[in-house]
Amino acid sequence: MNYNEQFKELFLQMKGEVAAIASASSNRLRTVQESYLLVSNYCEQVKAASKFESPEQEVEFFKKIRPGFEAELIYFGELYYILSSLPERRRDAIRFLLKQYVPVRIYSRRYQLLYEYWCLGRSEFDGDLFIRSDKNRTLMLTCPLPIGDRHATPAGKVFAKFRAYDELHGFLEKEISRLKNKEDKGSSAIQWTATKAALVELAYALKASGAINNGNATIRDIATHLERAFQQDLSQFYRTFQEIRIRKNSRTTFLDRLKEKLERWMDNTDLNSKGEGE
Repeated sequence: MNYNEQFKELFLQMKGEVAAIASASSNRLRTVQESYLLVSNYCEQVKAASKFESPEQEVEFFKKIRPGFEAELIYFGELYYILSSLPERRRDAIRFLLKQYVPVRIYSRRYQLLYEYWCLGRSEFDGDLFIRSDKNRTLMLTCPLPIGDRHATPAGKVFAKFRAYDELHGFLEKEISRLKNKEDKGSSAIQWTATKAALVELAYALKASGAINNGNATIRDIATHLERAFQQDLSQFYRTFQEIRIRKNSRTTFLDRLKEKLERWMDNTDLNSKGEGE
């Protein structure tokens, strides 16, 4: 078995046990505490090989495998703090939850270059970021990276926090929505009726084109705006983007269809028309 395959199976096993904990109790704080302890035990089992079979295997471990486990640990740690500190009054709770976005946004901006690298699924600098070397210790980017160790590179630790905060962002969105009683999606006059993947594709297209805030808006900002505008859950937009990237045919099926439909609309619309069509 490939060295990393054992950890992929271990990760699925861990997620299954976390789900079992969640379904066994209605006490959210206790559930999070038990999940944190469980994930902590799993993290101790995920150790880097003294020597990997190939650079690709080493990159996969430090870029995806180890950060995946660490992200779950960070997430449950943050979630425990939020739930244990949540005010009882609904209005105060909403205000408190809104403040929790601040460290999430600050962290993504602090490591802006790495954040874009992570969001866009890039790989051209993986050799510098995810293979153990002295260069890892001196790589500064826009901000000093955390200290790595034998089982995690500095960039890997940052990626773990990106993943954890991405999951935390999804929790905050849902919890605030629940408290505000905005779960009735039928109240919106304009609704997104294409697939969620299509909306994610649009979000990344807007980011790549620099069409929002002169290109200074992050993919998180754009996804959050579209999420609120169309009342769609895009908390897992990064994972959806990874699925889009590996499509066998066109990776931009929605954008291709938009272009085709618009051109056909233009061909069939009278020059004096305002473009409403039928």
